Parts: sequence; structure tokens; C-alpha cells
Amino acid sequence: MTMKTAIIYARVSTARQADEGISIESQIEQAEKKAAEMGVTILRVFRDDGISGRTANRPAFQNAINFCAAYDVDYFLCWNTSRFARNKIDAASHKKLLESGGTKVVYVSVNIDSETDEGWFSESIFEIMDEHYSRQVSRDTRRSMLKNARDGYWNGGHVPYGYEVVTVDGKRKRLQVLDHEATVVREMFRRYLSGDGCKIIAMSLNERGFSYHGKPWTKNHINALLKNPVYAGFVVFNRQDKQKRDKPESEWIMTKSHPPIVSETDAARVRELFRYRAPDAKGGSPHSQFAFTGILRCGECGAAMQTETATGRTKLYHYYNCSRAQKGGGCRNRRINAVDFDDWMVSTILDNVLTPARMRDVMNEIIELTNGWHNEHQRRRDAVLREIKEVTKRRTNLFDILELHGKDAPHLGDLTVRLRELNARLKSLEDDLARIEDEIAPEINVSEEEVNMATATMANIVRSTQEPAKLRALMGSFIHEIMLNSEEVSMEYRPERIIRKEKRYELGVRSVESWLPEQGSNLRPAD
Repeated sequence: MTMKTAIIYARVSTARQADEGISIESQIEQAEKKAAEMGVTILRVFRDDGISGRTANRPAFQNAINFCAAYDVDYFLCWNTSRFARNKIDAASHKKLLESGGTKVVYVSVNIDSETDEGWFSESIFEIMDEHYSRQVSRDTRRSMLKNARDGYWNGGHVPYGYEVVTVDGKRKRLQVLDHEATVVREMFRRYLSGDGCKIIAMSLNERGFSYHGKPWTKNHINALLKNPVYAGFVVFNRQDKQKRDKPESEWIMTKSHPPIVSETDAARVRELFRYRAPDAKGGSPHSQFAFTGILRCGECGAAMQTETATGRTKLYHYYNCSRAQKGGGCRNRRINAVDFDDWMVSTILDNVLTPARMRDVMNEIIELTNGWHNEHQRRRDAVLREIKEVTKRRTNLFDILELHGKDAPHLGDLTVRLRELNARLKSLEDDLARIEDEIAPEINVSEEEVNMATATMANIVRSTQEPAKLRALMGSFIHEIMLNSEEVSMEYRPERIIRKEKRYELGVRSVESWLPEQGSNLRPAD
């Protein structure tokens, strides 16, 4: 007769829960007694300390599930339904996964036979109650924090610049305005509303000896501070989603909590200005009138080349100059006429990158995609890659078990056979992937006339556009960076961004022409 096997899983969410009589040690002890009553052998104990049951992302829980699959474990023992999961969907999906491998979930504190209709119904009710309780705790916690904030008390966390925490009523705390820092905060809001950017504000504060908790101010510090409603006296709840991304402001829960440093009107106007000034995906100011802002870099120090202006006798001149030099950071000033450089660089790219040969490839790819060859090729490749990932994961689980138990691993012979099967399947899949990647797309011919017409159209669009932001977006879609050295301009671009079937980085245009544009007689040379 084959001995039945089991694993034990135990969990607590908080230290307080452990202190109230259902500690992990108690759960394990009672599970061991249950196993003895059932006459089963315990193979391993898994425990999650301080992790909520509302998530399935529990390391020990996932290890227990994988262990059961690898060892053909008969029983998964845990204290009760809430220790297994506090989410109905998670509980059902993981029990289904265990059942498919022949593992039955057994609860120690309640006698439920899920194979009967009555037991299945009771277990479902328990799971729904567990999830309801967990959600209620979450709601109660938020409700308590909201009430605490409305009453003027501090819920804890990082103390915002401009405030300090003071203790009242013996132990509760409040935010109190710190006058010398509040003066700096008000200046930031005033300057941003008058048109200064975060970088300018940070530079000004640093030059005058102000610091952010002993560190220099940065653009990001100013950005985060100005967007924070705390300075208008609010505490915000529900500001971010589970991925820590900001939700729309309409979904925030804001409550008045403490003395403000700036008015609600000014705080709202600043947040609105941030939305208006939000940059495009590529670097550089969204309002820049030049094509290579955010792409062009100084070849001497690697810093960004930013635009600056100089007033001549009759007009305003625009230059690219090293941002580090502009800040007095040690690099030398080199003013390059932005209009002349953009004209020359665009022509160079059209002559060397967006060529008729490359335009032919682009057109061929578009036709191939239209015909569906690439879509089908990619679909088959993705399917093989997914199976390779799954087989590799299953093989890794077996390796982990063998490494943990060595020659004493239960059912060692069965594990060895399964490992050989997985290795053979993985080799077969890798061969399939190699054959798919070696396939050659059908050849499609495009006439010279069509290629030349498309190339000319592209050049005309690039040269005649009156929208610098769109031209900048086009260039930024395939150019990695342009380095402006003393006597040459080098560009690194990604041809696969233009033609997806190329799979490598390529150094593109490298102009060895001297780039020292003449300056007008009415302009002073840079220092």
C-alpha cells in the first residue's frame, strides 16, 4: 500500500494576528496533529509571514503549489479557508490547479468534505466570507485614516518639506508649518506660475545656498513638490493604482487635514500647468522650435545640447550649447547656430539614412505585412517561445526539488523520467524555433519609380514641415543620439526602428566634415 503524503501551509498577515492565538507555529502544530489522524506523511512545511491572503503573490504559497505538482502530493493542509486565500477567484483557481494534479485541500480547523454538495457549498460560503472580511478590513483602515486626516492628525509617512510633525494629546501627531521652509515653498509656486521651469527654480535655490534636507535641489524634487496637494492643506487617498501609477485627479479622495502653505487656487493652477506643459515621449522641451532638441549631445562631456538665444543687431539668434556649460559645470561653451545645424543634419539624414534603398525595404515590409506573412510567422514564433518558457519553468521546479533533497527525493525514479521527457521536449522546441527563424520572407518587387517617388515624398515632408514637434518625434523614433564633437558629428541610430527585420544596432552617419559654422559679423563669439 502506497503511503499518502501531505504538505503544510501556514500564514499570518500581521504580527497582531499572530499574537491573537493563530500564530504560524500553532497552525503548524495543529496541522501535524491532523496529518497524524489521517495517517499521512508530511513532506514539507511552507510558511508566509506577514503577507495578506488577498494576493496570490506569496512566495511560500507558490512554492507549495509547485511542490505538490512535482511530487504528486495527496493533501494540502492549512488551518482554514482564510489561510489558503482571502480572494474567491484565487482560491477557486488554485484549488482547481491542485486538483488537476491529484492534490486535495484539507482545512485543519473545520471539517469540510468538498467532494459532497454540502461540503462544496460550505467551503464556498467560507471563502466568500473570508474575502468579505478582508475587504471590510481594508475599507475600515481607509475610513479610519480618512477620519484621522479630517480631524487634523497625521497618518505617518515621509514628512513633506515645509512642515514638521508635532505631538499633541500625548501621542497623536499633527503637521505644523515650518516657517523658513514654507517661505521657499511659496517662492517655488510663485515662480512656476510666472513661467519659470523646475530646472530654473532648482538652479536658483542651489545658487543661493538653499538645500533639500541637506542635498542640492533637483528638477525632480521641485516637480514632485509642486504637484503635491499637501501644500494646499490636503491629504490625498486613492492617488495611485496597484502599479504605483498616478490615477486621474478626478478619482483622488482629498480631505482637508492641516494648515496650508499656498492657496487651493494656486495649487490647482500649478497642477493644470503641469498637464499643459507635459513633454512628448522623446526628450527635449515640447515647445522647442528645433528638430534635435533632446537628441543632440555634447561630444566632450556627454551632457545634452540645449538651445539658448542671443540678441543680434537686427534679430534673435538661436544656438545649441552644452547644458553643462550653460550651468557653469566645467564644459566649454560652443554655440552652434540651431537653424543652420538643423538644415544640415536633416539633409545628411535624408542623404545617408532615409535613402531610396532603405525606402525600398520599408515598402517591401509594408506589403509583406499586408499579405500576412509576417503576422503568421510571428504568431508561430511566439507560440513556440511560450511553450519553451513553460517547459523551462517546469524543468526548473524539478531541479529545485532535486537540489533540495538530492538522492533522498521522494519518487526519485519518476522525477528522473519526467526530467528526461522535459529535456527532450525542450530540445524539440528549440529546433522548431531555429527553423522558424531561418524562414525567408517571400520576395516582393517594387519598381524603381515607386521607390523614387516615395523617397522624394518623404524628403519633401521632412523638409517642409512647419511642426518641429512632429519632426522631432520622427527623428527620435529611430535616432538614439547625435554626438557633437569638436570637428565631427556622429550619429547612432537604430535601423530596426525603420525596418523591423533588422535585428542589430548600427552606427549610422559619421560625418568627418568640419562643423564650425560661420557666425555673423554682428555676433560675439562664445567665451
